[in-house]
Amino acid sequence: MKKIILLAMAVGAFTFTSCSKDDDGGGKSCKTLIEDVADAAQAYGEDPSKENCIAYKDAIQALVDKDCQGASIYEDQINDLNCDEL
Repeated sequence: MKKIILLAMAVGAFTFTSCSKDDDGGGKSCKTLIEDVADAAQAYGEDPSKENCIAYKDAIQALVDKDCQGASIYEDQINDLNCDEL
Protein backbone atom coordinates (compact mmCIF):
# COMPACT_ATOMS: atom_id res chain seq x y z
CA MET A 1 0.00 0.00 0.00
CA LYS A 2 2.85 2.35 0.86
CA LYS A 3 4.41 1.77 -2.58
CA ILE A 4 1.12 2.62 -4.29
CA ILE A 5 0.84 5.88 -2.37
CA LEU A 6 4.45 6.82 -3.18
CA LEU A 7 3.90 5.97 -6.83
CA ALA A 8 0.72 8.07 -6.92
CA MET A 9 2.57 10.99 -5.32
CA ALA A 10 5.41 10.70 -7.83
CA VAL A 11 3.01 10.61 -10.77
CA GLY A 12 1.15 13.59 -9.33
CA ALA A 13 4.38 15.54 -8.91
CA PHE A 14 5.32 14.95 -12.55
CA THR A 15 1.81 15.80 -13.69
CA PHE A 16 1.65 19.15 -11.95
CA THR A 17 5.16 20.38 -12.61
CA SER A 18 5.93 22.00 -15.90
CA CYS A 19 8.99 22.18 -18.03
CA SER A 20 10.25 25.48 -19.37
CA LYS A 21 9.24 24.37 -22.86
CA ASP A 22 5.63 24.09 -21.66
CA ASP A 23 5.68 27.77 -20.73
CA ASP A 24 6.43 28.99 -24.26
CA GLY A 25 3.57 30.86 -25.85
CA GLY A 26 2.38 32.27 -22.55
CA GLY A 27 0.88 28.95 -21.50
CA LYS A 28 -1.43 28.89 -24.51
CA SER A 29 -2.39 25.69 -26.28
CA CYS A 30 -1.19 24.97 -29.80
CA LYS A 31 -4.75 25.45 -31.05
CA THR A 32 -4.90 28.92 -29.49
CA LEU A 33 -1.49 29.82 -30.90
CA ILE A 34 -2.57 28.74 -34.39
CA GLU A 35 -5.66 30.92 -34.03
CA ASP A 36 -3.43 33.80 -32.91
CA VAL A 37 -1.28 33.37 -36.04
CA ALA A 38 -4.38 33.33 -38.26
CA ASP A 39 -5.77 36.48 -36.61
CA ALA A 40 -2.42 38.27 -36.84
CA ALA A 41 -2.01 37.23 -40.49
CA GLN A 42 -5.46 38.58 -41.33
CA ALA A 43 -4.75 41.88 -39.54
CA TYR A 44 -1.40 42.20 -41.32
CA GLY A 45 -2.99 41.37 -44.66
CA GLU A 46 -5.65 44.04 -44.18
CA ASP A 47 -3.23 46.65 -42.83
CA PRO A 48 0.45 45.88 -43.55
CA SER A 49 1.72 48.28 -40.89
CA LYS A 50 4.90 47.81 -38.87
CA GLU A 51 2.84 47.11 -35.73
CA ASN A 52 0.80 44.40 -37.44
CA CYS A 53 3.96 42.92 -38.94
CA ILE A 54 5.57 42.68 -35.51
CA ALA A 55 2.39 41.17 -34.02
CA TYR A 56 2.28 38.60 -36.84
CA LYS A 57 5.95 37.75 -36.43
CA ASP A 58 5.56 37.43 -32.65
CA ALA A 59 2.54 35.13 -33.06
CA ILE A 60 4.51 32.88 -35.43
CA GLN A 61 7.49 32.86 -33.07
CA ALA A 62 5.28 31.82 -30.14
CA LEU A 63 3.93 28.93 -32.22
CA VAL A 64 7.43 27.82 -33.20
CA ASP A 65 8.72 28.19 -29.63
CA LYS A 66 5.89 26.00 -28.32
CA ASP A 67 7.04 23.34 -30.84
CA CYS A 68 3.54 22.63 -32.03
CA GLN A 69 3.10 20.02 -34.73
CA GLY A 70 3.74 21.56 -38.14
CA ALA A 71 5.09 24.80 -36.69
CA SER A 72 8.42 24.33 -38.44
CA ILE A 73 6.82 25.39 -41.74
CA TYR A 74 6.58 28.89 -40.29
CA GLU A 75 10.27 29.27 -39.46
CA ASP A 76 11.10 30.62 -42.92
CA GLN A 77 8.30 33.16 -42.64
CA ILE A 78 9.87 34.56 -39.47
CA ASN A 79 13.12 35.15 -41.35
CA ASP A 80 11.34 36.53 -44.42
CA LEU A 81 9.29 39.10 -42.50
CA ASN A 82 11.33 42.28 -42.30
CA CYS A 83 9.15 44.59 -40.22
CA ASP A 84 11.86 47.27 -40.10
CA GLU A 85 11.32 48.03 -43.79
CA LEU A 86 7.72 49.15 -43.20
